[in-house]
Amino acid sequence: MLGVSVDKPEANRAWAAKINLPFRLLSDVEPTGKVGKQFGVWDDTWNFDGRATFVIDKKGIVRFVDANALALDPSRTLAAVTKVARAR
Repeated sequence: MLGVSVDKPEANRAWAAKINLPFRLLSDVEPTGKVGKQFGVWDDTWNFDGRATFVIDKKGIVRFVDANALALDPSRTLAAVTKVARAR
């Protein structure tokens, strides 16, 4: 599991440490938003990656997308991960 944001690496590391994230945060910088644009979640108005969850299998195929969710209820994502894991 990885997180991606347009914040600089130092800011991502500090925030992840502060809230004890169990996964790494990557910085979508240089050029800013490249990953967000590739995944279709870049917001040109505010110049940042929109909140989204992608479940990607070992072959690199996107199996589930939950865009613009607040990440407060992970049940849909967990169900998708379980389904992908069972399909192996």
